Amino acid sequence: MARWQTLYYLGMVLALILAVTGELIWLPDPLRLGTRIYWIDAIDLLIYVLALIPFLWMAGALWQMFSQGNAWGRVRSIALIVASLVSVIILLTIPKKIEISVSTFLITWLLVFIDLFFHERMRRKMPVQSITLFISTLLLMLVMFWPTNSMVTYPGLTLNMNRYAQANEGKAHGDISGVLVFERPAFPIDWLYAKLFAKYTFEPKNLGMSLGEYNQEVRTMKADANAAGSAIAFQKVGKGKGITSHGVRITAILKDSPGTGILQLSDVIKEVNDYSVTTVQELTARMKLTKPGDQVKVLVLRGGKQVSLSVKTRVNPDDPSRAAFGIQVANEMQYDIPEPVKYHNYLLHEGGPSHGAVLALTLIDQLTPCGVTYGNRVAGTGTMEPDGSIGPVGGLEQKAYSVSRTDADVFFVPSLNESEARRGAPGLLIVPVHTIDDMLNWLRSNPKQKSQPTCT
Repeated sequence: MARWQTLYYLGMVLALILAVTGELIWLPDPLRLGTRIYWIDAIDLLIYVLALIPFLWMAGALWQMFSQGNAWGRVRSIALIVASLVSVIILLTIPKKIEISVSTFLITWLLVFIDLFFHERMRRKMPVQSITLFISTLLLMLVMFWPTNSMVTYPGLTLNMNRYAQANEGKAHGDISGVLVFERPAFPIDWLYAKLFAKYTFEPKNLGMSLGEYNQEVRTMKADANAAGSAIAFQKVGKGKGITSHGVRITAILKDSPGTGILQLSDVIKEVNDYSVTTVQELTARMKLTKPGDQVKVLVLRGGKQVSLSVKTRVNPDDPSRAAFGIQVANEMQYDIPEPVKYHNYLLHEGGPSHGAVLALTLIDQLTPCGVTYGNRVAGTGTMEPDGSIGPVGGLEQKAYSVSRTDADVFFVPSLNESEARRGAPGLLIVPVHTIDDMLNWLRSNPKQKSQPTCT
């Protein structure tokens, strides 16, 4: 076997090894390097291992190009070199653009097989070895990565929240962990993993959108959770106003809406019939005083300018006695974050809102002299709501199981998720909470150390 072929095959073997182990990347999660570096931090280095695969293929193509005089062979080598280089650059610069990374990787992989096919074709009429390898690899990839009509949720990773977020004027005091779980379209091999490992659950439903749209949605949720957790944390330590609503944003206009062509997406409703509207609840109360079919004067904020509109109403499908615009809305939130907060961009923390509450606790701990954990090793999950309450999240059974594998002393969960969490880890100290104050009060009442250390 030529050396360039050896490099091709090494890249393929490495790709298959990473494909198999990548599905089980959660297993070593309890590993810690000191008190700061978690397994999820080490995974950030995985991108360099992934980039090694197209690098090996590029090295093989370069070796072949300079070791043969065949013109067609050189064309194939150049094409493979270019594709490999593009794949390496994309993996190292924009690894979270999954659609682009996967597409360039697959193109490079295909060019490797084409090169092997034509090289073998020069020696024999039927390139059996190349065809057999291609079909075998393709079948294995289909079993491992072909999406089904189900979603799978399985255990994930814990992360050091003091590494994830750092307030500009804060200092890390306590040991606080967040927890992520994996939820994605199920692949055929996941049913095998479910037989071998605990806490794999399946739900028969489609993602409902493209992978790119889904990734963008969870990234937005992550940004909102960062803002919400930060704003509430600063408010709790006496800095800032927390989260306030300044109108009602239009998030969707229904097909039969009488406001079609008048109202626009992202309009922020500020007034209805000259009455101020700052929240969805206020808008609902105002619409209760309006008869279906009435013309309503609406003041909206559009592109930074106030626009006065006249919009006809229709019957509310949920209550025929009430009027409706035929739109979907959400509170237009403003987050008061008086000081900068820096966030670490983990490779495998794509998005989602479930870290909001534990983020708030972490920043409160950083901004409070001596901290607030009283020696407890804390883990937690839950969304951070504008009023300081903690909202429910998904995957609690898997999250509790993931935390139970670590050295956490207590796991704070939203009260609505308590039963799910206890199913996931019956032996773990699980504390259900309604608000961020519930967390703070429990820690104060259950110190692991007799007194807080002297702080300056």
